[in-house]
Amino acid sequence: MNVAEMTSGAQLADTTVVQLLAARLAERPDKIALQQKRHGAWTAMTWGAYAQRVVNLASALRRAGLERGDRVAIMGDSSEEWLIADMATMCAGGVMVGVYFTSSPEEVAYCFTDSGAKFAFVGGEPQLRIVLASGRAEQLRGIIVLDPDWTGEASASIKSLADFVGAHDVDAHDYLQKESATAKASDVVSIGYTSGTTGNPKGAMLTHLSILAGVHCITLFGPSMREEEHRVVVHLPMSHTVARGQATTLPLIADAVPYFGETTADFAQTIKEVKPTYYMAPPRFYQRFATQILSKVHPAGEAGDQNYTLAVTIARRALEDRQRGHEDAFVSKLFAACREQVFLPLLAEVGFDELKVAFTSSAAMPSELMSLWQLWGLQLKECYGQTELVGANLVQMAEWPKAGNVGVPLPDPAWETAVLQDGEMIVRGPGLFAGYWNKPDETKAALRDGWLYTGDIVEVSPEGTFKLVDRKKEIINTSNGKSISPTQIENELRHSPFISEAAVIGEGRKYLTALIEVDATATMDWAKSRDDKIASYADLAGSEIVNRLIEAEIGKANGRLARAEQIKAFRILPEELSLENGVMTPTRKKRRKQINERYQSLIASLYDETEEELIKAEMGL
Repeated sequence: MNVAEMTSGAQLADTTVVQLLAARLAERPDKIALQQKRHGAWTAMTWGAYAQRVVNLASALRRAGLERGDRVAIMGDSSEEWLIADMATMCAGGVMVGVYFTSSPEEVAYCFTDSGAKFAFVGGEPQLRIVLASGRAEQLRGIIVLDPDWTGEASASIKSLADFVGAHDVDAHDYLQKESATAKASDVVSIGYTSGTTGNPKGAMLTHLSILAGVHCITLFGPSMREEEHRVVVHLPMSHTVARGQATTLPLIADAVPYFGETTADFAQTIKEVKPTYYMAPPRFYQRFATQILSKVHPAGEAGDQNYTLAVTIARRALEDRQRGHEDAFVSKLFAACREQVFLPLLAEVGFDELKVAFTSSAAMPSELMSLWQLWGLQLKECYGQTELVGANLVQMAEWPKAGNVGVPLPDPAWETAVLQDGEMIVRGPGLFAGYWNKPDETKAALRDGWLYTGDIVEVSPEGTFKLVDRKKEIINTSNGKSISPTQIENELRHSPFISEAAVIGEGRKYLTALIEVDATATMDWAKSRDDKIASYADLAGSEIVNRLIEAEIGKANGRLARAEQIKAFRILPEELSLENGVMTPTRKKRRKQINERYQSLIASLYDETEEELIKAEMGL
């Protein structure tokens, strides 16, 4: 079985994760499988040691009563132990249920109840307390704490990972061979809960084939993914498909080594240390790193500014030439010198100086942000995927692609992409999910005749590139009868370096307004230099000069929008949109319902309801 030579996800139709782990153990027992940082030092784990720990834990789960098809929840920060628990669950015939490590007791209760989890792995004491507070701990056969430094109180039902596994040392080769003969590619191996932008999350059932064929898509992103070794920093929640694919599945089919930092909160430092060669993350992370680089550029001395300005001028000409397909040899040489002398040192500030494959997904990438990275010499590209298809069906395959689209259909004949009359994109291929757990109606709505109905509206250019217009269910219908895409308007607003995020409001209203999250770094630096009373993010919302600044930035965006799409009023949010305050998903998607509820009074202040109140009073309402 030579996975490296497979050119299509369809070739994995009879393959399982267990088989691939067995192959890695046989072929490269002494090669490094992963790296973990603990107490300030990096420790490598070989494939032999990794497989042994997986098998020992899988055997312990079986001895504890796990049967094939039983669900096992994992809730914790990304780590080697999370990875081992995930792989052990699958190798024991179980179904892994990913739970975000910042989930509330209510969210944990929902996931545990909906999935019927029988065991739960928790990262450490904070997650253990949440699970115990969920009211569902008694339904579990066991709770296993992954943190090797955990010193909490154990019991018959709560054990450390070491105590749960015990001293048993199972023959890894023999175990994996036996499991390989039993496991089927169609077996469900995990339930991945969708972001839940509206209503309760839905558990997407993924099979061996789903996660293998889905992640196989990544190996088609470019030749280097198949031909070279890669370092991958895993810092997104592993309960999410992207991070789980990077850590669990990608190393089975490509020469990729996942690196886990002390905590995901330290991701910026981890990236700087590891210098990843492959990186995929939502646009927000690229925006943060770009802001960090720019903060280094502008405070520099006069010579530094002049050198950077000249380098950017040359880079802009070189990028235009590349995108036109007519490179000038002299300009190319100048750009190479600029990249070496000016841009690489800047990329090194964030750990991107050895990055070869850079992609973004999960949300719309502002055109200016993408172009900026390309000017710096990083060939950042976009792709499109969902939990329900695991990998990506749309990828920017062209060299130095222009911003503003998510590419073309994946170069794999096993994957098909089509567009319906109303603009909705549908997809079919080997990596599709098997349906939503316990939700037959939602499954029928999403999967029809082998096609996944993505719910995303797209436009296809004459050149064949796809552009995301909006989520099908997030079209705003104003009281004037206009159907408007909030996403497109939000993208225009986020072109401003001072606007980090925007939420367009207007459903059932006469006109559109927006709640603005200002960029904490850029706006704070700008404001502090003009008003010494500004000390915190919350001060920005009440600052007159900041409001005038954002008003001007919105005016620029309005100039690029149709009249019905223009923002008539706005408010700067007194806090950043985040997972913690419940208005963003872990992948930085907006929860529109929660935004409307949390900022109800702020939204109300944006609209003059005099006419509506007058009519209601006249009608006695």
